[in-house]
Amino acid sequence: MDLTLTAEQQLLEDSARRFLEERWQPSRVRELESSSHGHDPQLWAQVAALGWPGLVLPEEHGGAGRGMLELAVVAEQLGRAAASCPLLASTTLVALPLSWAGTGQAHAWLAALAGGRAVGALAHLEPGGGGDEWRRPAMSLERGGGGWRLSGAKELVAYAAVADVLLVSAALDIETRALVALERGRPGVGVRRQHALGGDPLYRVDLDVAVGGDDVVTADAAEQLLSRALDHAAVAGCAYAAGLARRALELSVRHAQERRQFGRPIGAFQAVAHRCADMEADVEAMRLLALQAAWALDHVGAPALEVGAAKAYTNEALRRVFGHAHQIHGALGFSMEHDLQLFTRRAKAVELSWGSVDRHRERVAQAMGL
Repeated sequence: MDLTLTAEQQLLEDSARRFLEERWQPSRVRELESSSHGHDPQLWAQVAALGWPGLVLPEEHGGAGRGMLELAVVAEQLGRAAASCPLLASTTLVALPLSWAGTGQAHAWLAALAGGRAVGALAHLEPGGGGDEWRRPAMSLERGGGGWRLSGAKELVAYAAVADVLLVSAALDIETRALVALERGRPGVGVRRQHALGGDPLYRVDLDVAVGGDDVVTADAAEQLLSRALDHAAVAGCAYAAGLARRALELSVRHAQERRQFGRPIGAFQAVAHRCADMEADVEAMRLLALQAAWALDHVGAPALEVGAAKAYTNEALRRVFGHAHQIHGALGFSMEHDLQLFTRRAKAVELSWGSVDRHRERVAQAMGL
């Protein structure tokens, strides 16, 4: 495969970078982190005007009908700006699985999600689950009183407070799982802000709500849809991480050029220069693996090898890149006044999401027949 960006993809990358450099300065990132919802409706409206929420959705549902490679290009630039917005979570974890489900209830939301008029949030992780996205949900969807009832709690739900639709995973029985689409404003749905290391604002969602048959998106393919969605989210996260790492390298090189010791810039010392060289190798490898995995999601029937390789490498490379960055910056990089910590905290959040190194290494090994 040729991972060189086409002229159209390069234009998308350039326009995304310009937009984010103008609108998502570090000062704005800090303001959003301290705001009540961590979300700026005006900025989101501008993102929607660019067509990014519908980039990978089918044209018949108001999307652009492009591929994951294009979304990865945008995700990388979001990471380079440390931008936090619902785009990646809403697209990969809600809009795409709704489009794959092919039901009337799913399609009812797609036009609004594609146009950015609605935001989606996946409510899947549960208290006591250890943050394992592949763990089967314990929350049950129970029949009673002439209908269905969904009760229990989900946690670490990104953008739940501003979401219009919640896609909730639940158990029908010991073998069968379901996905349920609920309006966040429905009676019996409550959200509470949780502490987040960095990046997307996270919430606990408490549910005690009546569910109609039309709310059930799927009751026979939920696990397959969830697994596929998590792979797409992981790849988008890898591209986002490559952008985070690229900016950490840029900050480190600038600091190495400006900071002087013993009468010369610290970048003139081999120990510092070689750290930057190692960072460049890791950043470029992260980017290429993310683009390869994005391509594979659209063109390979079972892309476990490509997705697993990208996420496993990204998790370890993030530690190396940001370890070098903080060594170069010294104590300055740990101060909240410095921009580096914005990227470090988001990098750790990506590392802790969508599967560990061991999980993805095992997937790669199995894909190779081991």
